[in-house]
Amino acid sequence: MKILVVDDEFFARKALVQMIQDWNPHVIVYEAEDGREAMELLNNVKPNLVLSDIRMPFLDGIELAAFIYEHHPDTANIIISGYDDFKYAQQAIRYKVEHYLLKPVDKEHIWTLLEQYRDKVVMSTEKRLEDSFAALLYEGTPSKFIPLDIEVVDRYAIAILRMNVNYKDDIKQAVKRLLSAAQLRTIIVGDRRYADMLVVWMYDSGGTSPIAEWIGKHREFFKQMIRDSSQSSEYSLSVGLSSVHTNITELAASYKEAKTALLYRLISGENQVYDAAFACRNRPYNYAAIDEWISCLHQKLMKGQTTDAADTLRHFMTEAAQHNLSVNVLHDMCAKVTAMLNSVIELMNTRNEAAEVFLQQIDLHEYHSVEGIAEEFAQVIAKLGERLLQSRIKTDMIEDIKNYMLHNYKQDILLEDLAKNMYFTDPAYLSRLFKKKTGMGFSQFLLSVRMLKAKSMLENDTTLTVAEVASAVGFNDYSYFIQMYKKSFGETPGKYKSGNKQPDA
Repeated sequence: MKILVVDDEFFARKALVQMIQDWNPHVIVYEAEDGREAMELLNNVKPNLVLSDIRMPFLDGIELAAFIYEHHPDTANIIISGYDDFKYAQQAIRYKVEHYLLKPVDKEHIWTLLEQYRDKVVMSTEKRLEDSFAALLYEGTPSKFIPLDIEVVDRYAIAILRMNVNYKDDIKQAVKRLLSAAQLRTIIVGDRRYADMLVVWMYDSGGTSPIAEWIGKHREFFKQMIRDSSQSSEYSLSVGLSSVHTNITELAASYKEAKTALLYRLISGENQVYDAAFACRNRPYNYAAIDEWISCLHQKLMKGQTTDAADTLRHFMTEAAQHNLSVNVLHDMCAKVTAMLNSVIELMNTRNEAAEVFLQQIDLHEYHSVEGIAEEFAQVIAKLGERLLQSRIKTDMIEDIKNYMLHNYKQDILLEDLAKNMYFTDPAYLSRLFKKKTGMGFSQFLLSVRMLKAKSMLENDTTLTVAEVASAVGFNDYSYFIQMYKKSFGETPGKYKSGNKQPDA
């Protein structure tokens, strides 16, 4: 805290300076003999508080108050005068002078005021630091006034803390207090998007300890906080910790690292510290298994096997998490489930006048566990299953089957399965009805759908091999695909593949 004492009377000025130093010997006190000298000091050292006399040569206390009001609005001003004049007091109020004291001042009174201003200065400084950091983090630009200790940063890291929102303020104050006691420099702000998260920026200027040791102190600090919270059982606390950065332009990347690391609480549990190194570990996963699973879910849902579909989803997601999958895989799984469910909604909307609202991609940060995510999807499946059943009663069965083929031609679609599991009717009756309404047998219609799709893929994507197209439209036998293609279009699929070395027959 910096205080400026302004008084042309030498002994009065020294007495006040001594009174301040008796209150706190660590406070920096500047002295000025008149208002003009005070103006220079105000511009150069920017004190937090000014204690000024009224009558002084060159520039009196009221004129100095006007200067402070106009040019240094963040500086508090107290006038200490020997004149009990209401006119002076009125003028002082006009320039936001916070106290007008009469000499001789009481030591205890001055100390009480200094205590109040010290608290204000601490809060004001913290607020400026937080505002500057938030501007750098979220907007990429500094605020108007950047505190000096943010201007020079040699290394930094970001920690994201997630806790019960009811304990957010308590945890923020505890982190401030304990990190300060450990002489670790931090700025803490609430996350702008998530009410249950705190963003802790840990920075260092001129640090000499090795990077691993420096970040290790923070990691151990957060681990100890988690251990303490676990013992008290008052709240859960999970932490995502970024790697150490040295370039301030990488602040957003550091924030993203911490957020990604924090997501591993969904897979490995709450009340842990997850750092960027843990998040970057190689966790290979078979993406084809996800596609097969999505296909299975879709078939079960369309066949009316809603309970089985929901159970399959819960089992697969829980089992995948137990195999320590990466957050990226979890994100892709959820995105594909959402896309599949939206395809079902789109199909339903073509059948009904009342449109079902499409699902938004889920935000993983809003969940506590993989099981919670799976349960929410299961509820959507149950709802859609009921809607499908209702719409199926009102929908033309053959048109419905044709739409199903158009969306699921890659799958092994059997008329018997559709009759028994989706429409609860006799397969022979469904076969006759299908041919009557389409002029084609069930298998012939499905083949035509597959062939038209294959032709479109070959014409529009020359990078695909014939074997890839065959698999994509539901053929396991490559030779049989070529045979059926030639029978359908009078030419081989290789016609579209320039330089194709694969045999056509």
